[in-house]
Amino acid sequence: MKRTSWILGLGMTVAAAALQAGPIVPTYTTFGTLSGATFGGSGIPNDAVAITTIGNVTLGLTAHQRYSNPAVGNNGAGDFYAVNGPDLYSSPPQPTYARWNFAFYVENAGSTWYTLDLLYDFDPGAGTDEGDHGILSTLLPGHFTSEDSWNLGMGFLGTAASGTGWSLTPPTYSGFDPNATGEYTFALILRDPSGAEIGRSAIRVNVVPDAGATVTLLGLGLAGLSLARRRS
Repeated sequence: MKRTSWILGLGMTVAAAALQAGPIVPTYTTFGTLSGATFGGSGIPNDAVAITTIGNVTLGLTAHQRYSNPAVGNNGAGDFYAVNGPDLYSSPPQPTYARWNFAFYVENAGSTWYTLDLLYDFDPGAGTDEGDHGILSTLLPGHFTSEDSWNLGMGFLGTAASGTGWSLTPPTYSGFDPNATGEYTFALILRDPSGAEIGRSAIRVNVVPDAGATVTLLGLGLAGLSLARRRS
């Protein structure tokens, strides 16, 4: 089985399909451990992943701390909690990067080809419309596995790609600010050859002020988990 950390580096482009109106909300089949997923790195947690299974295809999305930054909490139901501020712990420091990353995983264990969209959000305002997200689109061949971990501060997410084999539409809201607080939403959308959506995995990252970060994130995560259990 072929594995690559750059799902979009296939030398093929595909036009993005029509998006739904309204905000992206956490969506998954199960939320928990995605065995075998490394998200293209080492030490990246794989025990809090929004996992959607569609036939032979597995989609996974998560958020995690970047290097030695504060841990990212979660409520066990697709909401993650990170702290604002630039990443000063890389070598060299990356002041335009957030202190957290979002990570994706996709496995197509069958032979059918699909289209895959990865949607990401630069707007810290709540409820960003799906149509205002950035879109990375590609063909997903059969018997193919890909995973990676990216940061919203990475330059290629903000400008239309050229000569990369990617199909990229930048977000309507430009200029990601790692110091902003608010919420960011992400979705992996699987489509059939006609562009119709078959299923998705989606998460929401809530970014809070960096003040007592560990206590804040732990408290938010536990409160959210308690609420999710009461609702279920």
